[in-house]
Amino acid sequence: MMVIGAFDIVMGNTVGTFLSFKVELSGTLLASCIFLACGPVQRNSEHIRVDLLDPYMPSAMLRLRELLAVICGCVLIGLIAYGLWQQALKSVAIFEASADTSGFPIWPWKVACAVGASLCCLTLLAQLLRGLVPARAVSSKESP
Repeated sequence: MMVIGAFDIVMGNTVGTFLSFKVELSGTLLASCIFLACGPVQRNSEHIRVDLLDPYMPSAMLRLRELLAVICGCVLIGLIAYGLWQQALKSVAIFEASADTSGFPIWPWKVACAVGASLCCLTLLAQLLRGLVPARAVSSKESP
């Protein structure tokens, strides 16, 4: 996105011509980056957290909080993914392009957003299943 912005400014100041599709491209890149990064961020638990009360909470409460957070995230991201897929399929059906003169295709970026949200939802489902299944105790005989 920064390259698009810089290229537009340089072209405008040197040649006198600005990119006609810079707004659409920047917007679609931003949305795609957010949704495609959502899954790996969730998988690695790299979201911003406020953990002021964590040291004072018992481990059972922390586990319950994690499960509730994953359930809420799964529902919300699932609904977002559902809506994004509806929009993406409509966009693909008409090969949606920008309204400016460039005809910049928008439909691939909508599909990328839907794929990213779906992968994040799958990540959340896997974390939910992992959180609901009790951890197996590993005996010393099983370890190498």
